[in-house]
Amino acid sequence: MLIEDATIFWIEAGDMQGGSRNQIEFTDEIVSFFDDNSRAAGKAFLAFDTTTKGYGALTNRAQDYDQWVNKWRLSLITKAKGGVDYAGRVVCFEKRKLGKTYAYVTSVADVGSPDHITWKSKSKHVGSTGGTDGREFGYF
Repeated sequence: MLIEDATIFWIEAGDMQGGSRNQIEFTDEIVSFFDDNSRAAGKAFLAFDTTTKGYGALTNRAQDYDQWVNKWRLSLITKAKGGVDYAGRVVCFEKRKLGKTYAYVTSVADVGSPDHITWKSKSKHVGSTGGTDGREFGYF
């Protein structure tokens, strides 16, 4: 199974980026989980529940010359707008078809929590983003 064919994708958030610590980075391989239209439009529709939803910027940050990898950044819903604290936790996305586009239902769990262990055990692939600060991820 390839990541673009997966319905569920999870990743350890690490330190996160941005002033609100709500921006998470992906490689080209990982960002392919998000549909072509979302990547082309530069935004993904995110939802925690029926009231906390909105578009998160999905931008190509260009090449990181320290690792020779192209990086993408997704801005998650901030805590001030109904999101949660992400840094140091595990972020999970469930891809749901909505007409011609997709919504990405977002869940957050602590590392080693029952949810994280379940996501990991169901995964068809578990890998690491690489580098000295590699973050574990998986999908199914």
